Amino acid sequence: MLHFQLISIIASLWLYCYQKLLNRMPMAPNVATWGALLKACKKHGDSEMGRRVGRKLIELQPDHDGFHVLLSNIYASKGKWDDVIEIRDMMKKLRVLKIPGCSMIEANGVIHQFLASDKTHLNMDAIEDMLVEMAMKLKLEGYTPDTNEVLLDVDEKEKESIRFRHSEKLAISSIFVSERVTLSQIQKSKKSF
Repeated sequence: MLHFQLISIIASLWLYCYQKLLNRMPMAPNVATWGALLKACKKHGDSEMGRRVGRKLIELQPDHDGFHVLLSNIYASKGKWDDVIEIRDMMKKLRVLKIPGCSMIEANGVIHQFLASDKTHLNMDAIEDMLVEMAMKLKLEGYTPDTNEVLLDVDEKEKESIRFRHSEKLAISSIFVSERVTLSQIQKSKKSF
């Protein structure tokens, strides 16, 4: 346990030093530099510094959906739902739309695209059935989905359902329900900050 406490202290110290370095740079730090610090705040659970850095980024680039979402996620991970609502309201006011990540598969020469909780695929009923079957089998084997990353104010069962409906899980399930699939590639889009 002491080992993890030391790692936490070192991470906090590193974040503090990084921010001090940014403030002392001879040139103004750019958005990418501040964005790296915001991602580190999220990773290491420093919501106070994350709040300051996130606000700075939103001030520098108010139309960037990723900064709003990451700051909202930092608040949500600490259960600060009023702050989450404030950020989402700010996004509405500024007309900033969250661009969803997606997963794509190419099977038999056809590209299929999936978004999280997507219901638009022609074979969605069979894909949903496969998801349920896969979830049951995984649970029987002892798998428990990590619901800590579901940053919504919903109960644990709903969080598990959300975790099982990520775009990549939908894409993989679609492979299992298809007959004679020649799979060319699976691709997940990545957002950049």
